[in-house]
Amino acid sequence: MIIDEIRSLIREKGRTTFVEFMDSALYHPQYGYYTSERARIGKGGDYYTSTDVHRAFGTCIMRQIEEMWGILCRDVKCYVSTPLNLVEIGAGKGLLCADILVSAREKAPSLFQGLRYFIVEKSPDFIERQKRHVKELGLIDKVSWVPDIREALSPPLSLRERVKGEGGVGIVLSNELIDAFPVHKVRYSNGRWNEIYVTFENGRFIEAEDTLSDQRLSDFLTKLEGPYENGYTTEVNLKAIDWVKEVGDKLKKGFVITIDYGYPRRGFYSPERNRGTLICYYKHQATEDPYVNIGEQDITSHVDFTSLADAGKTAGLEVTGFTDQSYFLMGCGIEEEFQPLSAPLLDKGGLGGGDAFKNNITLKKLLMPGGMGSIFKVLIQHKGMERPMLRGFSFKDMAKYL
Repeated sequence: MIIDEIRSLIREKGRTTFVEFMDSALYHPQYGYYTSERARIGKGGDYYTSTDVHRAFGTCIMRQIEEMWGILCRDVKCYVSTPLNLVEIGAGKGLLCADILVSAREKAPSLFQGLRYFIVEKSPDFIERQKRHVKELGLIDKVSWVPDIREALSPPLSLRERVKGEGGVGIVLSNELIDAFPVHKVRYSNGRWNEIYVTFENGRFIEAEDTLSDQRLSDFLTKLEGPYENGYTTEVNLKAIDWVKEVGDKLKKGFVITIDYGYPRRGFYSPERNRGTLICYYKHQATEDPYVNIGEQDITSHVDFTSLADAGKTAGLEVTGFTDQSYFLMGCGIEEEFQPLSAPLLDKGGLGGGDAFKNNITLKKLLMPGGMGSIFKVLIQHKGMERPMLRGFSFKDMAKYL
């Protein structure tokens, strides 16, 4: 059991940092939340993602990718037939992959023909689900599963590609990935920052404060403006910083699309947000207690998008744009997916008025202020080119707030 594994870790070390606790709870090879065989996403799981709501989400992402493909082709002086490497990291059930490919097959056949879709996935259970889903849609030949981003961005190249030196060109995509990275939990006490450690006493897990375990934590926390009151608690996602640097290092030319819930740094570390952003999901119920249902509940933290932008710059990634999901989807033509309510009701086949109403109501969930539309953000970074103007930011670009 995962509790026994964590207790063993604590006995061995005397205590463990919260980031180590969270890593074990989520990613233990046998008992971790994301590595065990259980439903996690959707109606039978613990939470929903935008891909569970409506396939239009994937259609809009496809339209943005199609525009990026054209920009990359101009920039590397390639022909329309040049393949595009699209790498999705942490693909969940494979819904976004499937929706992008199906939409491309239906609406952008040239893109579909040239697209090489790679998935980087840790969970064996998710890999099987992804393969099963894309196979049912006749897409299995379009998708490859690779162990890391390096292999995805440097696949076997044609002679023309090798001559032109096009390895490392592509688009890296993630949707609700970074919020699941283990985080350090810290607290401001008596004029200094302490780290939260986890011990086990009297049959339960207990939190304790002590000095910071990593110099990088200290360096990061000095950037925060405050002022903070005694007891102010928050999270620092050093793994996210490492991740975006790695992506930037591997990517020679292209784009990084990051979709997740979070804030710019000023909002994330606002003095008013004194309990942090850590939240857990179990059977669609939210709680702030990570020490119950261990291995059976999701543990997440919002994303500090400013950290991603700053870390990306050290690896050559520049900010293309940053906005709410609602503005991004509108820029990518989500209005085309709404159906006219004047359509007659049909008994069999077609899209009747009742179905059109349901379709439109579901679509609005992706756009609602105070819901998915504003909670989720889209950050796009580019490398190896001048800053392009992308349709996803045509309604509103909030990059100045990063």
